[in-house]
Amino acid sequence: MKTTLSLFFCFLAINSGFAQQDKQFTHFAFDKMSFNPAATGFKGVCGTFIYRNQWDRVQDAPNTSLLNLQGNLQEINTGIGISLANDAIGFQRNNSAIINGAYHWNTGYGILSGGIGIGIINVGFSLDWIPPQTFQDPLLPDPISGTAFDLNAGLMWHGKDYPYYVGVSSTHLAPQTLDNINFSVARHYYVLAGYDFRVGTYRQIDIQPSFLLKADGATAVFDLNVNANIWLNSYSYAWGGFTYRLKDAIALSAGWAFAPKQLPNVSMMKIGYSFDIMTNPLKTYGKGTHELMLNFCIFPPKKPITRFGNPHILQ
Repeated sequence: MKTTLSLFFCFLAINSGFAQQDKQFTHFAFDKMSFNPAATGFKGVCGTFIYRNQWDRVQDAPNTSLLNLQGNLQEINTGIGISLANDAIGFQRNNSAIINGAYHWNTGYGILSGGIGIGIINVGFSLDWIPPQTFQDPLLPDPISGTAFDLNAGLMWHGKDYPYYVGVSSTHLAPQTLDNINFSVARHYYVLAGYDFRVGTYRQIDIQPSFLLKADGATAVFDLNVNANIWLNSYSYAWGGFTYRLKDAIALSAGWAFAPKQLPNVSMMKIGYSFDIMTNPLKTYGKGTHELMLNFCIFPPKKPITRFGNPHILQ
């Protein structure tokens, strides 16, 4: 009975609180669109799936799934996409569906992109995860949930030929209160930046440092990441990476990218895995965090240059 009451009071405490952070991914460089809609549709038609099993062997620790689908409309310099996410921790479930749109201005010095994301967010609580009891406790609340409008917005700048990028964005721009479950969604702020430079003469290597800062006005998370892509040939490369997350974890990642040998500029498949080594207080209980990333892109041919001429003049 004491255990049941403790869980009930824990439920009440979380139920009346604020959401402290959005979903967390070590592969954030592959997931710009879900937290910054200005990153939507820069290249080709792409799909990205990420699954994160956080704090392995910690009971009811977070499990997060994400699916991004996006495309580039060359004729109107626009990107469109949809982002679907599910985040589960204990007896709380957060689900979101966001439709993104972005417009890309080519300035000659780089590309400035502005984007907006509109959708819904659903938060629910269920005590189904509590071990079976030998009696029915009337104090345990029934499963409840609430749904509200959600709005994201952002800006991004890509340097000419994409050697670097900088982005700022905000999710839950119009914070909602789900009155029926007494839950408020906090606004979050993001700053993202990265650089891509090539080294080596015998074998091409791309070094890609990046960082992500996100905050909700009460807490902040800072990720610093470095990836190295080692090209095996003209249509495939392997990569390894290192991530430091302030006061939380260090992570190691590895992956492989490949394209059809005959058509290396048409499509690209990427498969990545990362393992977070916990440095937070839960390291005594958990064994780390596993994360899997799958990405596939199709690159349509570039927009042809239309020529006009007088048929009587030799072209």
